[in-house]
Amino acid sequence: MDPGTTTDTEAPSRRTLDRRSLLVAGGVAVVAAACAAPSSTSEPASPSTTPAPGPTTTTTRPPASTTTTAAPAAPTTPGTPGTPAVDPLADGDAQFLHHARRLAFSPTPEVLVELRRLGTTGWIDSQLAWSTIDDSAADAMVAAGYPRALWTPERIADDVTPWRAPFDLATATVVRATWGRRPLYELLVDFWGNHLNIDANRWPLITHMPAFHRDVIRAHATGTFSDMLVASAQHPAMLIYLDQASSRADGDQPPIENYARELLELHTVGLGGGYDETDVKEVAYLLSGWTVADARSGGFAFRSDWHDMGPLAAGGDVLGWAPGGLTGRAAGESFLRHLARHPNTANRLAHKAAVRFIGEHVTPTDAVVTSAAKAYTDNDTAIVPMIRTLLTSSAFRSSANLKARRPFEYLVACLRGARARWEPDMAADFLWYCNARLDLLGQRPHRWPAPNGYPDANRAWLNAGAMVNRWNLASEIARGAWWGASFVDPPGVLGNPAPATVGQAVDRLADAVLGEPLDAASRRAILTTTGLTQDAPWESWYPANSLLAYVLQSPQAQMR
Repeated sequence: MDPGTTTDTEAPSRRTLDRRSLLVAGGVAVVAAACAAPSSTSEPASPSTTPAPGPTTTTTRPPASTTTTAAPAAPTTPGTPGTPAVDPLADGDAQFLHHARRLAFSPTPEVLVELRRLGTTGWIDSQLAWSTIDDSAADAMVAAGYPRALWTPERIADDVTPWRAPFDLATATVVRATWGRRPLYELLVDFWGNHLNIDANRWPLITHMPAFHRDVIRAHATGTFSDMLVASAQHPAMLIYLDQASSRADGDQPPIENYARELLELHTVGLGGGYDETDVKEVAYLLSGWTVADARSGGFAFRSDWHDMGPLAAGGDVLGWAPGGLTGRAAGESFLRHLARHPNTANRLAHKAAVRFIGEHVTPTDAVVTSAAKAYTDNDTAIVPMIRTLLTSSAFRSSANLKARRPFEYLVACLRGARARWEPDMAADFLWYCNARLDLLGQRPHRWPAPNGYPDANRAWLNAGAMVNRWNLASEIARGAWWGASFVDPPGVLGNPAPATVGQAVDRLADAVLGEPLDAASRRAILTTTGLTQDAPWESWYPANSLLAYVLQSPQAQMR
């Protein structure tokens, strides 16, 4: 797409509602300032400011699904305007708004009510106990509309359209985040899915990725990292993705080092974590013979005829671990759990989670990272104590608006802000729209081609070309341009009774989408661009969907 073009085709009866006018009026300056926020240099920078493209999305759309399910409509009443608290670290509207944006995708009225009822710490604790929260409505949407996200590898392989599996999986991820009641859990699933990243769009990973997402990431997202690490190392998706399934050390055959290297560099202690090339080779021998029981149906198998302990059989250690008489599968599992408990792994995971949930200005030596790593270690790699330490810290509470919404988060925030409704007969359209738009924005779930996962830096997502695509996305959602306007109801977002003036309409939309008033510059720019005055009487023919689009495109909507 030419970065100078948009997808708007409307011709309003009054002044043209042009995004470029709003942009010139000041929107881009605020986004540019966000991109210039302090950033950590402790992690390697992304190779470019634009995420690497994945495989091209198919342009041939199969017939719409006829599967149906019942789903409740999203609320249509606007939220309550936020009022800055006197103490920015005390519970109050400013903190409720910050927690809703950062930990619940967007400040919907329901989330703000829960935060005010439970307090921020109580709400975090309730969300971390996600299994106690009924999410059957979202489960029903996924089961009816995107069943391949739940299927076994064998069933996907037997399907006439197995290539649909990663599309279903990505859409199910959006559905759970948009209409589900466990937003913090979904964010943790996204975090760990990126940490143990697998590209779901390669054969036969297409058939195994839904099971990996369910049985490794979702099953262990709030469990222990040691269990998650072992489960990931023994899952066919990871074994195939990093070539471990083919690694054998029988005869003169040297084992493949791919998984051993990523295990140390990405999954656990990290670069500079105390290992060297000799250690990588020793780990490759240690894990030789770890393979897939059946490429079609999955399962883990240890082949003793492919296994050789290599140099470790004669003595020595890797990062303080020695076999101590162990061999085969038992030795590999013992080493994985040692890695999970290693102090460098604790610090690296705590820092990576701090960057994800607090901001890229956090360094590995900051007190909040040290405290989170201690909670992880003191609780034998348990994830919840580490995450809770981060989210209840003063560092988190003072980090409002420092994080850019990545494309997946921005899509979900726009859908929630527009009070989009999911209905059975829109399931197929929603699938194609979500996958195509997230491909265009550079972050379709489970599609990053490298094992390091999507970048977590503002500069990767807020470049000029990306902003045009984000604005187009907001406009399409607000206008119902891709799934029918009946699924998006801007007048409903405005609430009843109808606003008396144009200014009141803009303010209500801002309260509903942002949870707070628009900043003065953005509000003035919207009124100037539309040619409307704030005191003009609100008329039903005014384009409420275009005003909603402007709010969704605002600089405040880009940050969290």
